[in-house]
Amino acid sequence: MNKKPVLWRIIFVLVVLGCFAWSIFPLREGDFYDTFRRLAHGEKEKIETIIKLAKENRQNGKYNYDSEALLEAANEQGVDLTKFVTGRYISNNKDVINKVRESARASIRRGIDLAGGVEYLLELQENPDAETSEAKKSMNYQDQAIEILRNRLEKEKIFEAEISPVGKDLISLKAPITNKEERLRFKNIIERSAKLKFHLVADNNNELVQEYLQDKKAGKQFVPPVGYELKVATEVENNKTIKNYYFIKTIPEMGGKDIVSASPEIGQFGRRRISLGFNHKGAQDFSKVTHANVGKKLAVVLDGKLYCAPVIQTGIDQGQAIITGQFSRDEALNISNALMSGNLPVKIKVAAEFLTSPTLGSEAVRNGITAGLIGLGLVILFMVLYYLGAGLVANIALLANIVLVLGALAAFEATLTLPGIAGIILTIGMAVDANVLIFERIREELQNNKTIFNAVETGYSRAFTTILDSNLTTLFTALILMYVGSGPVKGFGVTLSIGIATSMFTALFLTRLVFDILLRFTKIQRLPMNSFFKRPNIDFLNLRFLAGGLSCFLIAGAIVIACLRGGDIFGVDFSGGKRITMSYQKDVPVAQVVQAVEEKGYKDVKAVYKTSLASVADNEKIEILVPDNSVNSNIKSSSSLADILNAKFPDAKFSGAQETVVGGLIGAEFTKAAIWALILALIGIIIYITIRFEFAYAMAAIVALVHDVVIATGIFLLVGELSLPVVAALLTILGYSLNDTIVVFDRIREDLGLIKDRPYKQIINLSINQTLSRTILTSLTTMLVLLVLFFMGGIAINDFVFVMLIGVVVGTYSSVFIASPIVAVWHRRIGKNVK
Repeated sequence: MNKKPVLWRIIFVLVVLGCFAWSIFPLREGDFYDTFRRLAHGEKEKIETIIKLAKENRQNGKYNYDSEALLEAANEQGVDLTKFVTGRYISNNKDVINKVRESARASIRRGIDLAGGVEYLLELQENPDAETSEAKKSMNYQDQAIEILRNRLEKEKIFEAEISPVGKDLISLKAPITNKEERLRFKNIIERSAKLKFHLVADNNNELVQEYLQDKKAGKQFVPPVGYELKVATEVENNKTIKNYYFIKTIPEMGGKDIVSASPEIGQFGRRRISLGFNHKGAQDFSKVTHANVGKKLAVVLDGKLYCAPVIQTGIDQGQAIITGQFSRDEALNISNALMSGNLPVKIKVAAEFLTSPTLGSEAVRNGITAGLIGLGLVILFMVLYYLGAGLVANIALLANIVLVLGALAAFEATLTLPGIAGIILTIGMAVDANVLIFERIREELQNNKTIFNAVETGYSRAFTTILDSNLTTLFTALILMYVGSGPVKGFGVTLSIGIATSMFTALFLTRLVFDILLRFTKIQRLPMNSFFKRPNIDFLNLRFLAGGLSCFLIAGAIVIACLRGGDIFGVDFSGGKRITMSYQKDVPVAQVVQAVEEKGYKDVKAVYKTSLASVADNEKIEILVPDNSVNSNIKSSSSLADILNAKFPDAKFSGAQETVVGGLIGAEFTKAAIWALILALIGIIIYITIRFEFAYAMAAIVALVHDVVIATGIFLLVGELSLPVVAALLTILGYSLNDTIVVFDRIREDLGLIKDRPYKQIINLSINQTLSRTILTSLTTMLVLLVLFFMGGIAINDFVFVMLIGVVVGTYSSVFIASPIVAVWHRRIGKNVK
C-alpha cells in the first residue's frame, strides 16, 4: 500500500481541481459596463458618472464601442481608473480597459464551427509607405498577406481562423470572435501594416510648431517647409490628453524591415516601451543614422503614427532601438507581435464586416453536445457494469479529466473547435485506457493470489511504464504539431497536449489516491470485476499472412480510388470554389440547406448565415460555399441555386444571388508547415521508440501508422472529400493507433525479459492475448461515444465521426495484425526460441 501521506495529496487534488474548475467560468460573455462595475471598488458615484458619460457618448454616435467610450469618458473627466481597478500589469487607463474586456468575455473561446464569429472582407491596397514598392513588385502579395495575418493571429493564440483569397484583391478572414469589444481589438490587429520608419525631426521644430499653432489660432493655413510633414504624438499624463507636435522629414532615414526581435518591457520610469533588435545590416544602417545625427531628434513612426521622438545622445552600434509611448500592455504586445510576424507588402482596408453563425449550424451544435453527453454517459455506465467498484473510481477520474481539460482550455486561451473535440475524444479514450491498463494489471495480480493491497501496488507499478510510454509518444507528436504546424493542425496539437497531461494526472495520481483512501480507511477485502475473456489463447500470428494480404488489398484500393478521383478528392477547404450570397426572408437550418444543395450533385458544401455590421437595409444574408471540383452538378449559376432552394423552401424566398470566387483555406505555406510537422513527428516517434524499445519496434509503429491513415483515407474517399475536419480526424487516428500499438509493444518487451526458451511467436501471441481485454475495452468505449455522435450528432459532423470510426477499427487491427508481426519478422526469429 502507498505509504505517502493521504491528507496532503487530497488537498493538492482539491486545489488543482478547484483552480481548473474556476477557470471554466464565466461560460457566457458579460456586459462591458456591468463587468467594470464588478471589478471596480471605491467611489461608486464617480464610477457611475463615468459609465453614464460613456453611455451618452455611445448613444450620440461618438463611439462605436463601449470600451472606447469608457476610456475617453475617463480621460475627459481626468479620472485615473487604476485607483478603481487594480491588478498585475495595470499601470494606466488603457490597461484597465483591457482588463475589463478580458473579464467580460467567455472563459472558453469556441471556434467558428461551434459558435460563429466575425468575418472581415479585407481589401488589399498599395501601401504608399512601402519601401521600393513591394506591392507592385510582388506577384503573390495576396498569399504573403494571408500568411502574415495567420502568423499574427497565432501569436494571439487564435489558431482556428479561416483565411482565404477572394478574387484577386480581397481576403476573407473569419475568426471566432463573438464579443463586440474583442472585435475592436481584433480589427486593430489585422489592419496594422507594421511599417516602421525612422524620420529625423526638423532642427527648428520648436519655431515651426509655434508658427503652426499661431496660424491655427488665427485661422490661417500653415504650409510646412518643403520635404517635411507634421505628425502629432498624443500622450495621456495625469489622465489628461497632451499633444506634442513634430515636423519630420517626409523621406525616412531607414525602415524597419531588418528587425529580428521586438518585445515589450518596462522602462526605468515605469513606462512601457518596445525594445527592437536589428540584424547585421539593420544594425549597420542604424549605426550610420545615429552617428551622423547626434543631438538631433529621431521620430519613430509605425503605420503612419508617431509614437516618440527621442534625442540621439550618442551613436548606437549595438543594433538596438526603443519605441516609447502611452502603451497598454496589450497594445505593446500586439505591436511587438506584428513587427515579428512581418510587415504587410500592402495596406489593408476593412471593406466589410459581418457576424457569422456557426458553420456547423446551431442545430448541429446542439445535437453534437447532446450526443456527446449521451456517449459520455454510456461510457460511465459501461465502466461501472464491467469493473463494478473499480469502475466508479475510473469514472471519478474521467469526470475530473473533463474538468481539467476544459479548465486548461480556458486558462491557456485555447479555442474549442471540432478538431479540438477530436483531441478531447482521443484523450477521453486515453484516460479510460490508462485505467483499463491499471485494472487489468490488478486483476492479473489478484488471479495470482496476491492480497488486494499488494495487487493494487504491483498493478500500478507495472502499468506505469506502459502508460508513460504510450502517452509520452503521443505527447511528443502533439508538441511537434503544436510548435511546427499551423492553423487547425496547431490547435489540435494544443488540445491533445492538454488532454494527455490531464489524463496521466488523473490515471496515475487521482485514482491511486482514491484506492489508497479506500484501502486505508475502509475494510475492503475484494475487488471483483467482470471480464470478456478468462485466459484467451488465440494464435494471432498464424493469421499474419491473411491479414497482410487484406491490408495490401485495402492499401492498393485506397491508392486506386485516389488516382481515379484525382483532384476531386479535395473539398472546398483545399480547392476553393464559388461563394454565393443571397438574401432571405425566413431562415432555414443550415443542415437542410446543405442537404438540398448536395442532392443536386454538389459535395462538401458549406453554408452560414451572416449579418452585416454596416447600418444598411437587407443586411441579413446566407452564404453558400460550393467547391469547384464537384461533379454531376445541375447548378449552372448562382441564380439556378436560388431556384433550387426556393423550390425546396418556398417560404424562405432566397433572392439577389451574388457570386464570387474564393481560394482554399489551405495555402502553400500552411501545407508546407503541416507536412514538416508530420515528418518531424514521425522522426521523433522513431527516435523515442528506438531508445525505449529498439529500432524494429519503431519501424513497425511507423508502418502501422501509415497503414492506418492510408486505409482510413481510402475508405472515406468512397463517400466524401478531404476537408479540415477530416484531416483532424486523421491526426486523431495517428494518436489513437500509436497509443494502442505502444501498449502491445510494452507487454512484448516485458514478456521477452521474463520468459526464456519459448518461441518468439508464442511470446508475441501471449502478449497480444494478455492485452486483448484492454484493447477491446478501449476500442469499445471510444466507439460508444463515436457511434452516438454519428447517429445523433447530425449530418454536419458525420464525415468527421465516420473517419474516426474507421480509424478506431483499423488502428486496433493494425496493432495486433500488422505492428506485432513486423517486430518478429524483422528479427527473422518468429519461430525460434528466445534466449
